[in-house]
Amino acid sequence: MPSNDHKLPSARSRGPSLAVRFYLIAFNALSAAGWAYVIYLALAEFRGQRASSSAYDFFKPLASYVPTSIVVFFTPQPKTTNQFSTTLAYFLHPYVPATYKFTFSVLTPVQSLAALEILHVLLGFVRSPLPTTVIQVSSRLILVWGIVERFPHTHSSPVYTTMILAWALTEVPRYAYYALSLAGCGVPAWLTWIRYSTFYVLYPIGAGSEAVVMLSTISEWSGGKWVVWSAEDCVKAGLVAIWAPGLWVMYSHMMRMRRKVLGVGKGQKLGAKPKDGLKAE
Repeated sequence: MPSNDHKLPSARSRGPSLAVRFYLIAFNALSAAGWAYVIYLALAEFRGQRASSSAYDFFKPLASYVPTSIVVFFTPQPKTTNQFSTTLAYFLHPYVPATYKFTFSVLTPVQSLAALEILHVLLGFVRSPLPTTVIQVSSRLILVWGIVERFPHTHSSPVYTTMILAWALTEVPRYAYYALSLAGCGVPAWLTWIRYSTFYVLYPIGAGSEAVVMLSTISEWSGGKWVVWSAEDCVKAGLVAIWAPGLWVMYSHMMRMRRKVLGVGKGQKLGAKPKDGLKAE
């Protein structure tokens, strides 16, 4: 699911302490840089080029620092898929390359870092609802560690590529927006517009790709074969079923935030400078 839209204190309101502010600036800047590098690696694969090995080799070992108790749970599973997913991948392969090989070792630490957002809410660093933050962060972690890591056949899926690109293209402006807001140096109008406009395209692509990636790990269901599904298959099918309503909830939330920040529909010109009291939302 799309990432949570944090509400940060504005420059005119009582905000976090100086130490917390510096920490949040560093966290958001690092996250933005990490997601930007994911985009770079994926686009390099589109061009048929291997990305710079120095940064790649630096990030790759980070995935090995996941606690052993967690790794044991995420053991690779046999190839399990269905005709729908296989057919969809067949039609997409000529246009969208598989990017797992050069992106996953960077994606794992960058996305896992987002787990700290839950801690930020618990500690009162940001004013986001805890249940929403937990659900949104955990859904991404489940896809990364519980689906892609465990099911090797997803590694060659073009839908994995569309999923991570939708995530990254959403997260770079989001984290950059927060970092600049906290730094108090002013957020460019164009970045504000991107932050609150690209979701119209990226949210459906991201959520749709997430659902298809998870769906591809469910056994065949045609011809009544769903009756022999495992408990895990049933759980994953239930998660896929709630993806659409979950997307609509997030879509509606972002449309409300867009109207609030950009003032669209309230006599303010599209892309105009946000109101002062809303700059950091």
